[in-house]
Amino acid sequence: MSASPLADELRGIPNPFRSGITRDAWDPDWVDVPEIHAGVSARICEEVAGIARLGGSRGVLLYGEPGSGKTHLLNRIRRWCLQEGALFSGFRLQCAPQTLWRHLRREFAGDLLEPLPDGSRQIERLLAAGEDRIRRQCGFALATVLLHWRAARFLQECEAWLRGERLPESVLAAMGIAEGGELEEEAEDEARRVLKELIALAAPAPVVLALDQVEAMQSDSQDPRGLKALGSAAAALRDESNNLVLVTCVQTSFLPVLEQTLHAADMDRIKEVRLELSSLDVHQARQLLIARLEDEPALRGHRFRLNQPLWPFTEYALRYILVRDAAIVARRLIYAARDLFEQLRDGKRARETRDAGSFLAAEFRRRANQALESTHWEGNEFLLDGFRRLMPLAGWRNVEPRPQGVDLALEKDGKTLWLVMFNQPHMRGAPRRLERLLSLEDAGRVRLVRAASLPVGRRAPKTAQALEKLAQHGARMVRVSREALAALEACRTLLADAAAGDLHMDGEDLGREFVEQWLRGNLPAELEGLAARLETAGEDEQAGDRLADALAEVVRAEKILAVAEAAARLGCGVEEVRRCADQAQDIIAAVGDPPQVLFERCG
Repeated sequence: MSASPLADELRGIPNPFRSGITRDAWDPDWVDVPEIHAGVSARICEEVAGIARLGGSRGVLLYGEPGSGKTHLLNRIRRWCLQEGALFSGFRLQCAPQTLWRHLRREFAGDLLEPLPDGSRQIERLLAAGEDRIRRQCGFALATVLLHWRAARFLQECEAWLRGERLPESVLAAMGIAEGGELEEEAEDEARRVLKELIALAAPAPVVLALDQVEAMQSDSQDPRGLKALGSAAAALRDESNNLVLVTCVQTSFLPVLEQTLHAADMDRIKEVRLELSSLDVHQARQLLIARLEDEPALRGHRFRLNQPLWPFTEYALRYILVRDAAIVARRLIYAARDLFEQLRDGKRARETRDAGSFLAAEFRRRANQALESTHWEGNEFLLDGFRRLMPLAGWRNVEPRPQGVDLALEKDGKTLWLVMFNQPHMRGAPRRLERLLSLEDAGRVRLVRAASLPVGRRAPKTAQALEKLAQHGARMVRVSREALAALEACRTLLADAAAGDLHMDGEDLGREFVEQWLRGNLPAELEGLAARLETAGEDEQAGDRLADALAEVVRAEKILAVAEAAARLGCGVEEVRRCADQAQDIIAAVGDPPQVLFERCG
């Protein structure tokens, strides 16, 4: 028997507040409430329209409390831009300062290539400029890639190049372009140039570039480098573009940090227009609840809602929700409505307060499991961002200046490590980058970090020779398993979301300091072991890695191979092959106990 007639009426109806808040500026499940922050969105649209008429660029600083609706607003701006002929790109800043331009290029290109509801893509608007203007306004490589894409040639390769991915030399030759620099500063310069050319090509149409999670540019609350890099990049984009609205999104509480850290001239460009997202009033809160209820098909047009748009809620219930907090914040309102709906439908009592530590443990594992499903562990950007956040949790301190060629300099108890991300799939330019490290006074501090699923094969002899020279000088390569990479990705995103106020439990913000403290005391074994291996990597591991690389190359070429035949090819014992196969299990699978046959692992 049902608890009440209302519970009977609601039985089987999905909770319209189950999805929580808007996930990002491209969230397809976004539900707009035009009354919320109407003045702010109107002002941003005015700036965009003014640039469409007169040209120029503007910096807009958007700030509010966590959960106040920044992402919701960006979704509205995106939809308006696409309807009005402006280009829109909005994304989170989860990267290290020395890879910022590459991150901006990758995310901006990704948004240009994102399929829109009508099947088109924003990049098609750039291609409408015509071949003459493309060749005149863009560098040779970018112009060649855009024209290939327009002619439907090398589509996958063009999209990868636009995002900044490194392509094999044979593919680049077929496309008629040369690879950009492999050194850090060369890759950043190329990314900056490509981004500026793409923005300029859109003119006279305005481009709205919305940067979210500014707080995540800090590796910890005492680190100014990421913010300074962002200020410099934002000022450069503002000054060197003539059709850009740059929207920078921050939490209100973070404004003093931003003001104190950035150069005054950079901050002036970012905050030319300051817009605050205020808390909701009662009318706006009511409209938000009604919009969510109306978006659920099972409630839309329900007979009880014809004259009571808040049904199944009552005005009394609405007042009860609103008086729980001094200020009405959209995120907390939605979670309170979620709990109330479940009580009315299922007869459940109000949720007990959950333990934040248990929540973080479950959330970490969820993110790690989600990351494990990815088979794309190539590239240096995510790896560097992960290590700059992980190593302070293990007691290491990020130090500057870094020697040339070193991505991350670390110090702990008088010991120094120099981390170099060496995670590119293709070896073009790699020998040059590695040889640069040979000039370091103490190469024994160097740790080359690479995914275990990316062997360095014999087809890259110059790279292998450079690695051998570095090893002779004491440098060590540390291979990272899929499980450790997935844990690193979970750690990276958890800390970035916490810094930006986007990590919450039942609508309540979990701050950066709390999450950092929890991780220090609960660091997963995969990450503890990884940090320890960076410190203690020895020569015996290097020899095993080289043999494992050779075995992986043979198995990938043959697809399936008997253990005995692999041993004969490599000139080693059967047990040595089995040990290497186990070491390279991200790449190689085995049949038998003990293994008798090896084959290439897929996915």
